[in-house]
Amino acid sequence: MSAFLGPIHFWLYNKIGKQEELTKAIAAYAEEKAWIENQKKYTKDLPALEDVIDESNIHGWLQGQIHDTETRYAGLISTVLTDARSEEICGIAFDFGQKYSLKAGTTPKEAYSIFEDFFVNGMPCDRVNAVVSESEEELSWMMTQDIHAQYWKDDSASYYLLRNAVMRGMLEGTGLGLKTGDNKHYTIERK
Repeated sequence: MSAFLGPIHFWLYNKIGKQEELTKAIAAYAEEKAWIENQKKYTKDLPALEDVIDESNIHGWLQGQIHDTETRYAGLISTVLTDARSEEICGIAFDFGQKYSLKAGTTPKEAYSIFEDFFVNGMPCDRVNAVVSESEEELSWMMTQDIHAQYWKDDSASYYLLRNAVMRGMLEGTGLGLKTGDNKHYTIERK
């Protein structure tokens, strides 16, 4: 990794910021519902990257930020998500996705690229997602490793439940849909 800040570092930090926004949305709702006492236990404001990063250890510092955001998000969701609350919390995730909705006419390839720019998938060198098929009508990918499971104490399914709701929210109104056979295989397809 280079010894100076480049576009890839801002790209990754922006993805961390999106996860922080989702965490805040769910934490605020959970506090309002009295499911948690203090949302600040789970949330964090991100200052400008250039003001806080350790430029002598850019890669390590960013990895630490990923670990921090993933740990707090998993802690929140593990605390508030129950079968009875699942629909409500998925609704928050869907609404969050709609906040970042894609334009009508977005192609499956463009939607996948936007997802890759949006969700925390470890460091770029981790190559977590791999496209397995692509056409004008659909794009399928598989997750090569579950980098989120380490934060979820054997419950990473909750992570994917909410992530899928965010993706569906982002696709709402585009004419595209999301198919998931499991937490490793995904398809964006024209409806």
